[in-house]
Amino acid sequence: MKKQFLTIIGILIGLISFAQSGHVMQGIGAVNMSMGGAATAQPLDINGAIQWNPAALSVFDGKAVSLSVGAFFSSPELTSSLPAGMMGAGSPAVSGTIEDEHATSIMPAIAYVWSKPNSKHTFGVSVFGISGFGVDFSEEINNPLAGSGFNPTNDSSPISYPQAAGGFGNIKSDYMLMQISLTYAYKLSKKVSLGLQPNFNYASLKLSPNPTTAPDMPVPQGTGKLYPTSEGTAMGYGAQVGIFYDSQSLLKLGLSYKTKQYFSEFTFENTYLDGSSAPDNKFTMNYPSILSFGIGLSGKKMGFCNGCSFCKL
Repeated sequence: MKKQFLTIIGILIGLISFAQSGHVMQGIGAVNMSMGGAATAQPLDINGAIQWNPAALSVFDGKAVSLSVGAFFSSPELTSSLPAGMMGAGSPAVSGTIEDEHATSIMPAIAYVWSKPNSKHTFGVSVFGISGFGVDFSEEINNPLAGSGFNPTNDSSPISYPQAAGGFGNIKSDYMLMQISLTYAYKLSKKVSLGLQPNFNYASLKLSPNPTTAPDMPVPQGTGKLYPTSEGTAMGYGAQVGIFYDSQSLLKLGLSYKTKQYFSEFTFENTYLDGSSAPDNKFTMNYPSILSFGIGLSGKKMGFCNGCSFCKL
């Protein structure tokens, strides 16, 4: 069982390299995605318990494995404009919209939980893709460098003009945050449980162009400067604690706190559009702390829950 679980982790870690959309996802796995932070007091599966309240893991007996892969896509648009005269005397106003062409994002979640019968101790290990974002706005075709093919009276988004024409060109980003957690839940009594969870994080970030750098290479023909394309990775750590109350009849209560996930600096490898190397730069992006509390009502014929989470950016 343990060997099979490690094999599955090895296969799906590759899938986690796809970025997700949204810096803080509302849920983990197919079941918890519909519950979000309400799992703080109403754990329906082991993914939701691990992500929102490690103390709630105590409700699961024996051994359990969860493998979940979701897909997410969005369709943002980028609109920009220039007033008349900005591209030379007598030039008309220019405006246009570019649609996002980013591919569908894969969101994997893997968890394994075990405990002995009638034990007060429950353990868990998980690998979650908990956060990410990504966009892909193509370079504007109808731009000043198109020569006689440029028609400023037609739809034309100036922010997406080629960098040599004063725009940013193809605007792309891919951010992925993978979190590995070791979870421990202890039953103080039949009704009250405590949970503790250290987290270890890995993040990757690709930016084109990189807005954290200053343009610093002249365009070959002589005017303007170029922004580089950048790739970097960072490691992080943090923790989560929680308390869970189960009345054993109707009422459930949950409270948890996930600390800020502290990351090392992204050390970017920067490359200009002509393929030459640009000076490296550093950038730090931490994951916010999250305070969650919830109330659950459940019986043999009904279930109800309400939960709130607050992120401290």
